[in-house]
Amino acid sequence: MVRYPGRGLKTIQYLKEGLPLAGIGVYIKHRDKDLSSNPPCFLIVNEINENDRGELQFSIQFVSKIENLPSHRLLSRIGFQDLFFSMPGEKLLEVLDRLGVRIPSQWRMLVEESLRWRDWIGKHFQEVLKPASNEDYEDRVAEIFRAIGFEVDQFGYRKEGEYPDGIIYAKDFAVVYDCKNRFNYSLDARDKRAMISYVQQARRRIEEQYGIRKVYFAFIAPSYGNVDYLSDIEKDSSTKGALFTSEALLYLLFKKLSMGKSFLLADFEKLVSSQIVTRDAVKKVYGE
Repeated sequence: MVRYPGRGLKTIQYLKEGLPLAGIGVYIKHRDKDLSSNPPCFLIVNEINENDRGELQFSIQFVSKIENLPSHRLLSRIGFQDLFFSMPGEKLLEVLDRLGVRIPSQWRMLVEESLRWRDWIGKHFQEVLKPASNEDYEDRVAEIFRAIGFEVDQFGYRKEGEYPDGIIYAKDFAVVYDCKNRFNYSLDARDKRAMISYVQQARRRIEEQYGIRKVYFAFIAPSYGNVDYLSDIEKDSSTKGALFTSEALLYLLFKKLSMGKSFLLADFEKLVSSQIVTRDAVKKVYGE
């Protein structure tokens, strides 16, 4: 059992849906101790909970050490972000393969099982999961929304002034969205104020032009950190919103392709429920 003081379950609640998870434990320099020359190890995370003090607590299974590789070298390749952080499985596999690391089959299978559904989706759309410029990220997100079946108005870098990155439209609802092209994105006061303004300005125009009264909001980012401001935005904008991961958006496209006519845009509203929307959240709405 491993605990992380100062971090609560709320910020990573979405990860519980995907357990067990493949993980890597590394040594870092902390205060007067530098253990970063010690080798990292492969782990499997079986449970994520909180202890009585509200601290993150992980139930972890040790798999094996990563021999002949100091922790600091691995971290220099993937980029240290926090005492605990998540990253796309394919990126981690790519880094390990380039470093010549022998990956245990049990650990690799756990990662690859979560990636097989992507065989349905073309390379172009999968670029949304890779490092890209903000403009390219916004373009990929808009393209995926169109492929899913939404009508899309894309703004962002394409339109001067204070606008969201886009608005998507279905028959009975619209969603004002903003892209945040960074891992472990945390909502801040500036983005909170901006989204409230975007929704308030868009609501009247959407009703006049499309006759749509239900207007939601969404953020799209590779992963999330602190999400405390979400409820504030909902309260001040008088609507519901959600935080979509890039993978969840891509998985929606997979469901669209695999389900055909039985995929309904109307069910998308069920995902707007004040939470981080992950691939597993999409499964709950559209099925396995």
